[in-house]
Amino acid sequence: MYTLYDRFTLRGQHHIRTWEQEGQSWAAYSNYRQAAAHGLYIPQPVLNLVVRGEKRIYDGLQVHHLRAGDVFLIPSGSVLCSEILRPSEDYASINFFLPSDLLATQYAAAGTGKHLVGTTLTLSPSSQWQQLTQALLRDFRKEGGAPSYENMMDRVLHLLHRETITVKQALAGRPSVPMQQMMARLHKGIHEVQLLEEIAAMGNMSLATLKRRFRETYQCSPMQWIWAKRLQMSALLLRTTEQPVPEIAYSTGFADLSHFYRQFRRCFGMTPVQWRRGENELSSK
Repeated sequence: MYTLYDRFTLRGQHHIRTWEQEGQSWAAYSNYRQAAAHGLYIPQPVLNLVVRGEKRIYDGLQVHHLRAGDVFLIPSGSVLCSEILRPSEDYASINFFLPSDLLATQYAAAGTGKHLVGTTLTLSPSSQWQQLTQALLRDFRKEGGAPSYENMMDRVLHLLHRETITVKQALAGRPSVPMQQMMARLHKGIHEVQLLEEIAAMGNMSLATLKRRFRETYQCSPMQWIWAKRLQMSALLLRTTEQPVPEIAYSTGFADLSHFYRQFRRCFGMTPVQWRRGENELSSK
């Protein structure tokens, strides 16, 4: 159901340019000239700088509406949906893979308290972020090599260090190795899982350990998290496809249509048909 996001290339892109360090991509400029939709599992932190256009990020009970100038942080272990809106102009953004080990160690050592995993955040816009975005655009347009990875990361991490304690808690959070192993398998079949024992087996954990680690990592029970990810995918499909509502419900893991309608209304405050029509915009900034 969700695709692993470990490289910057995605379906529907018109153009992409990436920078590499020791054979690994660490930053990319990409643009879209048509609407696009993606369901993604993101194992390492990503920083997204929106250059032009608009998109929605579906993250459980929240839908973030991003516009040019916004800076968006996606922590380790996130499972989300992204909708590039049908643009009057093309959509363009710059993305960074952030060094998760360094961030987790740095901010945990700084005593940030509670660690947030998979909690996406829109950062407060500032002139410093705008200056960085414009400098990066100039660099991406130049022919030849990329700027120094170390220098650019120092600049990005300096700006992140000036953000709120909530941002630092998100950067300090990182799923444990067993949770990472489980998520590497679970993200593909969220719609198929029926029993908690199936999830526990993916991470070679006992049921009690699964529940404890899920609560520590995502601040909710495993099945609460599963239902939230099924609902966010159904919300994306309602907005981006013409599939009938029952087909969307069944394809995202709901065996009972009335249960789907109840859960959808509870989550988004309206029926699936109202959501599809766009009768109300659910967004957070």
